[in-house]
Amino acid sequence: MLCLLPDIAQSVSASEPVPLLLAVFINGRDLDQVLAFDEIDGTLFADRAQLLGLGIRLPAEANAQRLDLATLPGWRYSLDPASQTLYLQLPTSDLALQQLNRARARGGGEVMPSASGALLNYDTQATRSSEFDSSNLLASLRLFGAYGVFENSAEQVSGRYFDRRVRLNSTYSYSDPQSMRTFNAGDFINGGLSWTRPVRLAGVQLTTNFDLRPDLITFPRPSLGGEVAVPSSVDVFVNGIRQLSSRVEPGPFEVNQLPVVSGGGDISMLIKDASGRQTSETLPFYTSSQLLRPGLDALSLELGAVRRHYASRSNDYAEGAASLSYRRGLSAQATLESHAEAAPGLAMGGLGGNWLLGDFGVLSGSLAASRHQGRGGGQYGLGFSRNMPWLSVGASILKASDGFTDIAAAVGDSQPGTTLRANLGIPLGRFGSFGMVFAKKRVNLYRFYGSDYRYAEEPPRYIDSAVLSATYSTRLAGSLSAFVTAFRDFENHDSNGFFVGLSLPLGNRRTLSASSNSSGSRTYNRVQAEQTAVQRGDIGWRLASQSGEREQQNAALSYKSDWGRIGVETERADDGNALRATASGAVTLIGGHLFASNRIDDSFALVDTDGAVGVGVNQENRRVGRTDDNGLLFVEDLRAYESNRLSIEPGDVPMNANLAQVEQQVRPADRAGVLVRFAIVQRNGATLRLTDVRGKPLPIGSQVMLLGSDVQVPVGYDGEVFIEGLGPHNEVQVSREGEPDCRARFDYQPDAERIPEIGPLACRQGERR
Repeated sequence: MLCLLPDIAQSVSASEPVPLLLAVFINGRDLDQVLAFDEIDGTLFADRAQLLGLGIRLPAEANAQRLDLATLPGWRYSLDPASQTLYLQLPTSDLALQQLNRARARGGGEVMPSASGALLNYDTQATRSSEFDSSNLLASLRLFGAYGVFENSAEQVSGRYFDRRVRLNSTYSYSDPQSMRTFNAGDFINGGLSWTRPVRLAGVQLTTNFDLRPDLITFPRPSLGGEVAVPSSVDVFVNGIRQLSSRVEPGPFEVNQLPVVSGGGDISMLIKDASGRQTSETLPFYTSSQLLRPGLDALSLELGAVRRHYASRSNDYAEGAASLSYRRGLSAQATLESHAEAAPGLAMGGLGGNWLLGDFGVLSGSLAASRHQGRGGGQYGLGFSRNMPWLSVGASILKASDGFTDIAAAVGDSQPGTTLRANLGIPLGRFGSFGMVFAKKRVNLYRFYGSDYRYAEEPPRYIDSAVLSATYSTRLAGSLSAFVTAFRDFENHDSNGFFVGLSLPLGNRRTLSASSNSSGSRTYNRVQAEQTAVQRGDIGWRLASQSGEREQQNAALSYKSDWGRIGVETERADDGNALRATASGAVTLIGGHLFASNRIDDSFALVDTDGAVGVGVNQENRRVGRTDDNGLLFVEDLRAYESNRLSIEPGDVPMNANLAQVEQQVRPADRAGVLVRFAIVQRNGATLRLTDVRGKPLPIGSQVMLLGSDVQVPVGYDGEVFIEGLGPHNEVQVSREGEPDCRARFDYQPDAERIPEIGPLACRQGERR
């Protein structure tokens, strides 16, 4: 390392800067960097941008391009000319803020381009009974590609006296993960808030879709920090469980992005320095998914026609309508909400919000007003929730006046006048858990005349309900668990009952259960043994018997294969017998190939191993199959926009091949397929044993060139050499030290099981084809 030290600089003009290259320590910490400084008359100057690049926080008045270190407030330094080292001592407030993050993202990387293709999901059922025969088919056709997804679903129900076909949804969707926006055209459900009612529309929709960014945490999370004067270790505990352990250098630090769930609890931070001295701090916190983090917003904008009689009519649409919902995080304690709806003769709008009450809970409120065909009305809402590890409570009320109308009410749906809800949950540790819910609702029944929806000249009618339910569950012994649920409707004294049961797992997939259900004057008792079919190749079955008001016994058998799930069920009851057969699955066209599989509701991939047959493919270290005769394997059930790890077994790759990679992180788009290629290049290599014309192995180090290529390799022991890039007929030329060049010819045939050994080959001078 070269530098000009102060003793040399004495002969230089006093005003001329002397450049120095110095190793730097800050508050005793080695930066492991060599930085440039200037010395003028015994004073050190540094470039301002260089100091900022180290993360040092400079005072506002230190705005010159070159800064005198001696004039910065609180700064002290010493220079060791012998070791060419600068020791800086800074106030901890001037040191860079160290970010300590614990949370790991599930997504956030580049989304793989979608392949083009088509997919058909199907669920079919056929029933033959003593009274009638029937069949049901539910099908969904999906077209996918780089420009989005189009999906059309329909259902057909047939019987002895009826035959009904109905279109369910036809929707084109395109999503942009960067802007977190999804565009829909066709049939969809409009966006809304906790105090609005959703409706089905046919038209266009632009909505914020946080599912496009699984790595994004949308609600505010607690953060804490401090300062240390010496290198220390920091441990952070959330509700008594350690979530972070990290080393921090002298200066300020901040702990954020802690993996906390919605609700409240305590965060404890333990700081320990090299001498063993410890300091600790415990703070309460409260987080809620009802809030948006500051600056984050969510939008849902729709324009279209209201759809009526969904699942019973294919194309029944009312007049046009528009809706807008918007949320924005104003601060870590407050989120603003707004909503508006419009239709012919209707205007409705409102404001609301959610407020964090310290570490106590979340308060919600809303106010809305509407005007429909000259009739006005209003609605207000108020709610509170508190979720702690030891208690969960909540209560809310939403009350609308008789004249309040939204889009749903304008097209004939009943408008709830008052909705009251309260809930209580208490974890009881090893004694189980207890929960209660009370829900009270008053529904206004308006009558309409004709297509203009005029109000009838009579007062509204009401339907009231007030239901209290309570649930208790516990584990009795081993894996045996019990639960009991009771309910009562105080507005309808005939509506009350209970449900009690026992459940005993008998292995990974088998369960034995018994239950009793009473509702009003009817009581049913049921015993059931079941084995579920989870993985491909599993066989599932169910045996059940029911007694009480309706006697019934049934048996079912199912099988989950690579190409779908099939099942058969027989039932015997008081009113007759029935036999039912079911089948479900999917057929996908991707990459020019057709594949049958189980039903696909999310994303999928086609793995290509460049024609290598029988190569094992793993998804998250779980074997999902082997490549077929074309070197392909269809992998279903990938998680959209998240990282899915796909890998292949290197031991299954032919010996005579090069494998570029054995693992890939795959992030597919929603409901789309991707092509995942593992490049496997045939080496076409062999081990040659080369000798001279007398049969003596060629000397070590001789250079072998495959004629017609640029392949050149040295000879090893016993005249052996491994060479790649061979064809059916080959010729090599060998350069030997002190000897004339010689040539050898040979034929080659690839072998997938082993690397061929060819020879001995006599290398002859002047040999030609």
